Amino acid sequence: MFDHAYEVILADTEASRAIHRKIRYQVYCQERRFEDPAEFPNGEEYDVWDIHAAHFIVRHRATATWVAAVRLVLPDAFQFPVETLHCLSSEQAQCRPRRELAEVSRICIINAPAPWKMNRHLDYQFGHAGRSGEHDILLGMVNALIIYGLHRGIECFHLLISQSFARLLKRLGVILQQVGNTIDYHGLRIPYQADIRETSKSLVARSALFRGLFSRRELAYQSFSALDGVWQEFEMMPPSFDWPPAPETARRSEIPLSVPSHPGVWHMEAERSRPGPGVWRSVT
Repeated sequence: MFDHAYEVILADTEASRAIHRKIRYQVYCQERRFEDPAEFPNGEEYDVWDIHAAHFIVRHRATATWVAAVRLVLPDAFQFPVETLHCLSSEQAQCRPRRELAEVSRICIINAPAPWKMNRHLDYQFGHAGRSGEHDILLGMVNALIIYGLHRGIECFHLLISQSFARLLKRLGVILQQVGNTIDYHGLRIPYQADIRETSKSLVARSALFRGLFSRRELAYQSFSALDGVWQEFEMMPPSFDWPPAPETARRSEIPLSVPSHPGVWHMEAERSRPGPGVWRSVT
């Protein structure tokens, strides 16, 4: 069962969002090669929608390793990613108030065993799910997205996905409606919408696993800031050199950072239980 083996975490701190970006880099740049690794020299994949999104990461309980991630772009974004591709042609795509819409994107599950061996930006805190874990992880992420969405007043999700992935989601019980034309974007992709309430009913009816998950809504996800443990460590480049990546992408941080005096790869050690900026430690 998902919540015996994994847990979904809402990435609500800069340290946890760095984990999210590292998982995306591993999957999108190293494993699938959807994005150019050279565009992200610090090993964290990002884009302009990150500041308008809720980020979720998945941890394997037994090994305490991070294995998956997903992002929900919220309605305060000027445009959803799918809208910029001009592939929405159905009137169904605009049938709801914008405040009730969000877009699911950056669905990432690490498949490479010992991913740190192929990605120098990762360490032993990152693991892989393997094919046997993908089904449960997808259900757990869908459950978290539905619960989070309903709490935010969201009723419908946009998705831009391949036909094969759409078939997989439909087998799980996700109700998808095509709302536009197939486009060539990292391969052929189709825009869909998923009604959250109809999907949750379908999943509960079809899957005993999901029925158990959905009955324990309070366990759908927890915030990273609420996790046990004091120290969290993450790698990042000093912000004056490579961050932010573009003027329209704002850096968000819960703590003021003193900037190291020269470029390199650094560890920021930030103690959540006490106030203060944390400590930069060079690893180069």
